[in-house]
Amino acid sequence: MKKERKTMTTTNMIAETLKTDINHGRLNSGDTIVEREIAAKFSASHIPVREALRILEGEGYIVHRKFSGYSVRVVTPEEMVELYDIHRFLCEKILTQAIPRYNELTFYNFRNMISEMGSTKDTNQIVSLFLKFSETAYGPAGLEYSVKVAMDILNRNIPVISAMVEQIYQGAIPLSFHEGFVKLCQEKETAKAIEWWLAEFDRLTKGLVAIMSRIRST
Repeated sequence: MKKERKTMTTTNMIAETLKTDINHGRLNSGDTIVEREIAAKFSASHIPVREALRILEGEGYIVHRKFSGYSVRVVTPEEMVELYDIHRFLCEKILTQAIPRYNELTFYNFRNMISEMGSTKDTNQIVSLFLKFSETAYGPAGLEYSVKVAMDILNRNIPVISAMVEQIYQGAIPLSFHEGFVKLCQEKETAKAIEWWLAEFDRLTKGLVAIMSRIRST
């Protein structure tokens, strides 16, 4: 029994490490994942490595092809449009319920994150704050499953969001978007705040698709 728990712990550790490497661009789309190299890196047997790879395959991070093995999944521009269409639909539903429930603590957290965004040029930190801001905006809705799906879409596309920060935002998210959203929410202008949020996501989706199309053509 103890051995089984240790194996599962090793499996989860490998899966989470590889997931982080993919999310933060240390493993790029199309990169081959060699089982024996992973086993050597973690001083693990092939069993937990294979289990970890199956987990990542099931979650859509990697793909397996006969004779070629595992590689990091390549997200196409078409898939990205579909993902963000789903996210946009969820955003509208979630924010409709979330915004009227914002309180002073919510706005305090928003202000702190906006301040942090304005004081850093580190892409990883900016992306982390971007995701945290979104999660804070969605959380009060009380729609656990919808929020989870919306955040999973964002969390599973961190490399693309990083490219967005670097290429669309030129390394710094414009605070006017977040400040404008918070201001409208404080003024109880829920419909205008949602329209403001969705307009920015529409702009970003177009930019992200353009980025991915360029990557695919190179």
